[in-house]
Amino acid sequence: MSIPYKIFMNPAKFTGQEGALVSAKDALQLTSPHRKKEKDCRERGENFVRAEFFGIHTFNQLIDQHGDNCVGFRAYYGVVDEDDMDQIKGKADRKKATPRLILVPVDAQGNDLTHSAQLGALLDDDQETGKGSGGMKDMPAQKEVMRGGPLCPSDC
Repeated sequence: MSIPYKIFMNPAKFTGQEGALVSAKDALQLTSPHRKKEKDCRERGENFVRAEFFGIHTFNQLIDQHGDNCVGFRAYYGVVDEDDMDQIKGKADRKKATPRLILVPVDAQGNDLTHSAQLGALLDDDQETGKGSGGMKDMPAQKEVMRGGPLCPSDC
């Protein structure tokens, strides 16, 4: 006679322990190739971003919205037209495509904790329309992701 059994699987994809702590020396080796691209980037007339800062209080506001459901953050890469970081004061404003991070709270199953859109679910051909899984186009905008931290090299 066989005894029925259930397999209990943890549905969690993330635990909040993801990522690794490394030495500053190791981090310097990882960031060095990117920093070496600064001159070429500026010569092409592009804004170069070495780093972006995000404040702890802003992180805490996002975490507080979700309580224990937030086990971490996913960093999406984006591009925003921003002022020319090299422009000389007094010149006409010139906008340049500037790389930016968008930080989104994530639950243990790996879902973006957003209501108005699921950033990771948008397919390449859906990005212009914003249509994809999650969110209604007429939903009121909510402050549910973080972006726009001060940039380095200008605010280092």
